[in-house]
Amino acid sequence: MPQLSERRVCKQLLEAILFERIEPFIEHRRQGQTTFRFVRPPYELTVDGRRGAFDRVWLDIETVVLTRGNHEQSPTLKHIMDCFQLAEPLRLELRQTVQFADVCPTYPELRTHLSYEQLEQALVEGHPYHPCFKSRIGFSRDDHLRYGPEAGQRFRLHFVALPVSIVHQQRMEGVMEQTFGHETYLRLQEKLASAVNDPTCYHVLPVHPWQWQHVEADVRASGGIDLGEAGPLFQATQSIRTVFRPDAPTVPHIKLPLDLMQTSSRRTFTVPNIVAAPVLSDWLIDRTQKLPVTVLREFASQVVETTDGNLSGRIGCLYRDNVLAAVSPDETVIPLTALALREGNETLFLEPWFKTYGRERWLKQFLTVYLEPVFRLLVEEGIAVEAHAQNALLVLKDGWPTQLMLRDFHDSVEFVRSFVRRPEKIPTFDTLHPAFRSTTNLYYEMDQVEALRELVVDTVFVFHLTELSHQLKETHQLDETTFFKWTADILAGLNLPPARLEALQLDTPTIYTESLVARKFNTTQCRHLVRNPLQSQTPKGSEMHVIH
Repeated sequence: MPQLSERRVCKQLLEAILFERIEPFIEHRRQGQTTFRFVRPPYELTVDGRRGAFDRVWLDIETVVLTRGNHEQSPTLKHIMDCFQLAEPLRLELRQTVQFADVCPTYPELRTHLSYEQLEQALVEGHPYHPCFKSRIGFSRDDHLRYGPEAGQRFRLHFVALPVSIVHQQRMEGVMEQTFGHETYLRLQEKLASAVNDPTCYHVLPVHPWQWQHVEADVRASGGIDLGEAGPLFQATQSIRTVFRPDAPTVPHIKLPLDLMQTSSRRTFTVPNIVAAPVLSDWLIDRTQKLPVTVLREFASQVVETTDGNLSGRIGCLYRDNVLAAVSPDETVIPLTALALREGNETLFLEPWFKTYGRERWLKQFLTVYLEPVFRLLVEEGIAVEAHAQNALLVLKDGWPTQLMLRDFHDSVEFVRSFVRRPEKIPTFDTLHPAFRSTTNLYYEMDQVEALRELVVDTVFVFHLTELSHQLKETHQLDETTFFKWTADILAGLNLPPARLEALQLDTPTIYTESLVARKFNTTQCRHLVRNPLQSQTPKGSEMHVIH
């Protein structure tokens, strides 16, 4: 049997193939046990597991058996990749995920006592569903150890000056000084003044030091000026592109593009989204004033757009409110990515708070704090936010959930104009960038309300709360039916407008969910149907034999 990291990649790869029905398989359930079987001549692969809420698949990877002829074995990742004839780009992502996961530090001590900034380094597990959870294609092993959040290394940013004609800049007055310090700002201006005749024809932008290696030639070709490394030290967060100044709670967090492939996408910027970010934040602040949520604004932005496209979205910066600036000294903050994690002793991250407040009481309070603002914003205002675990943070006082924080909106908000309660408040996005003028279903504006439901249900339930409900079943024997009944009861208790709820159809027996991994295979599939536990429960029965 492969080592721990390789087993995890194998497990998540097979779970995704089964959940998204990427390849044909036979599912056989008998007396509460489920076996999944792939027949792919000359191979046959079987593995035991179960289906949970929203049809998520959870496997016991220790039971996987690969058969070829009369020979049975516990397969390695290579065997599984060969069995499914995976393309080389995906093989590379999976192999590199194993390599980078192998060198991640472990935390034998409990992590609930760590500060928010320490947790950004200590939550090393990565995406719990996607098998390429640490692929970081483009990073070498040294880059991973230098710039990955797990290493906790600090580094200076690079700076460039680019002609104003190729830089979109929004609300930048005073922001460079606030973020990088007055002395750094003056030094950069002096360098620029000594290099060009008219500094007002240029904008100064920060660049991630790794990214600088990849854009240097294009910067020079675009008439840019290299201003070198400067300023204070920064450190990566879980999102790797977002960096912060440790121990500087009033200094903004900043997000920088990287020519890096991680999980499902390249981590550069989409230009129109970055241009619109500050206005989008204003809209969300306005529409959430009466909701129990803190919106971490993306209050200023810079992004490059060139006619040849060589630098478009590859240099830029998004300036976001610091998490710590929004909490009081007696409050703590945890990213929701922590909730479903297990510690080195196999107990849940949440265990100390369960012991203090009681498991059911704590969980119901968390669900209320998490769900109320997201669903009031969706149902009452008609605005869907991607409130997945990395975009959402939980504020606690003595371990008790008190409020939700939301962040990272520039590419994760959707609305349908006819469903927005105050359409006159919708920003005039088409005046910000021409890409918004004739496009729906690409940026923020959708043409079907179902898209809003899919965004919220996917990010809140299908790929997030199912992780928690699964771990609660494994460690506390809490039935997932019970967990999602609590969830449904809390949503019902919000007394949301019935007609608007009906339009969203949150309680239909089956719903579409995004196929996150299918795009890595040779398929056009982008979503698939799953059963919805908010409406119905998994059928009971002693035996089921299904061919998918």
